Amino acid sequence: PRGQLDIRTLYRKLHYRTDDGVLFWWLQGPKYGQVGTTLTPLYQANIGTFQRIRHLEDGGFELTSLEINLITDITTGEPIEDWRNPYTGEILPARFNPMGPNTVRYRADNSRILPSEIGGARIDAVATLHPPLIVGDDYFQRDESVARVYAQGRATPFEVNDIAVYHGRLSNLADPSVKMGEATVFFAEVTEWQRWMNMGDRPGNLTSRMTGRKVRRYEDLPANWRERLAKRAPKIAADPLAALDG
Repeated sequence: PRGQLDIRTLYRKLHYRTDDGVLFWWLQGPKYGQVGTTLTPLYQANIGTFQRIRHLEDGGFELTSLEINLITDITTGEPIEDWRNPYTGEILPARFNPMGPNTVRYRADNSRILPSEIGGARIDAVATLHPPLIVGDDYFQRDESVARVYAQGRATPFEVNDIAVYHGRLSNLADPSVKMGEATVFFAEVTEWQRWMNMGDRPGNLTSRMTGRKVRRYEDLPANWRERLAKRAPKIAADPLAALDG
């Protein structure tokens, strides 16, 4: 019966796995500039995330992640070396800046122990875990977070608003023999302009609409993404787990 479902365990099966080991997520979708209610396509984000989970004696866990975004043209799908800013006309080198590997600790109730600083900058962050929405065999989990980063040289904090809606099947997640549930995700965020875009004080912000899936192996990530990574960062592509170890 649903009243006896262990929501904490289902959350871990959906997002990660309930045993120690690695997992991978891919996420793809457009990044837009937003001024008022007008959206301007900027580029396609193509993200691969390598993760390792290690469970702790206190019932919590540690998660180590490496996130790599390979930017492509929103129309042709081809990799971008130089990006044209549609607002300013300026041509800029497309940023390639892998994030991590970083290790984050979670409590037994799956709440994240939020950092108070990142890269020497003070950070205020709030993460909200909502109760799951269960309709028939469909299992939806909505996570939201807000972070403000007070970086040196910025007059105002850099603000990030994230929402992710994870989807799985209750029959899969509640199966005691399943350690790593099948899962897809819809992800959207709203942030300020990124500094590399040279937007100055121009009003507006960035937003994205992205979808993805969790997979068991590096080889299960999209083939074209792996091919592009091999050209862009051959050492990472040749040994993803070594890259995850830093």
